[in-house]
Amino acid sequence: MRWIGFLFIGLVIVICVQDVRSQQRGDVTVQTRRAVKAALDFLAKQQNADGSFGANYQLASSALAGLAFLGYGSNYNHGPYRAQIQKLVEYILKIQDAQGYFDDGQCRMHGHGYATLFLAMAYGSMPYEKRKQVKKALQKAVRITARSQSREGGWYYYPAHERFPSQDEGSVTVTQVQALRACRDAGIYVSKSIIDRGQRYIKRSTTSSGTRYHIHGGRTTVTLTAAGVAVMNAYGVYDPRTCIQLKWGLDVLKRAIKSRLSRGGVAMSAVNWPWYGNLYLSQACWQAGDEMWKLYYPTTYKRLLSAQNTDGSWTRTRGGRAYGAVFSTAIAALILEVPMGYLPLFQRAQEPR
Repeated sequence: MRWIGFLFIGLVIVICVQDVRSQQRGDVTVQTRRAVKAALDFLAKQQNADGSFGANYQLASSALAGLAFLGYGSNYNHGPYRAQIQKLVEYILKIQDAQGYFDDGQCRMHGHGYATLFLAMAYGSMPYEKRKQVKKALQKAVRITARSQSREGGWYYYPAHERFPSQDEGSVTVTQVQALRACRDAGIYVSKSIIDRGQRYIKRSTTSSGTRYHIHGGRTTVTLTAAGVAVMNAYGVYDPRTCIQLKWGLDVLKRAIKSRLSRGGVAMSAVNWPWYGNLYLSQACWQAGDEMWKLYYPTTYKRLLSAQNTDGSWTRTRGGRAYGAVFSTAIAALILEVPMGYLPLFQRAQEPR
């Protein structure tokens, strides 16, 4: 898959084809749509007057909620959640500082990455005048992201790496790489040197044991490995036959899923950060093809549906309590939306783009 922009007509065709194929495989059921709709209705009720969502880690949670609305087919101009998307865009634009950093005082570079990703994904459906405003915001966001890249090619918790020039961390890196990919797909300039340095970084960070916490060492986990695979996919690397690091990552994920299946499921596959971990595990398995997807998704799907609250939210598990119902509900909805394919992020490499 190349880093290219999307023509609107072509995107509509891809969306329709992707959703039909997903339904033919049985990935998108009536129960799936009902669960996602209930989740999005819950999220819509959590929007604050300023356009943000919830009270905990507002920027990251809000951007993830926005992605969940987009992931169900709504956009800036159309769909049942267009009003929420429009208000969220204004909130995110308002909190961008002069340097281009999206900052709510809580979410650090994670929040900046999610906010950039959301704006880039919503950008194509905006009217001309709004696109001009958002384009400038995205250009500034890309510049601060570029300046924040470590010498090794990853990203750390804070912007503008004058403070931490040699530090990077895997859970932050995936948020920046996916945001840059979305920006470039939307026609925003991203320097090739940033991409090349990032590709070297993720390959050096991944071993046969998985993706490390940072390039110079640290632990490997299912969460970091899933994020590492998502980074490689965002850089256009999809074939494990041509990239040993991708093969290592997928092998680690496959072993982890099989191990947890024997203990009753994989919805808690990332024990400490279950929602964050499954957000990237679902994407990695989807892009890897039907074998990995069928290994991961059916059990996760059943566990997600059984854990949904009557108001449409998900709040169970450590991650849900720590970050709030908006965070966990948005991610649960996104996982269920993966096979729908409305977000370019969720379109398989072999599908036309």
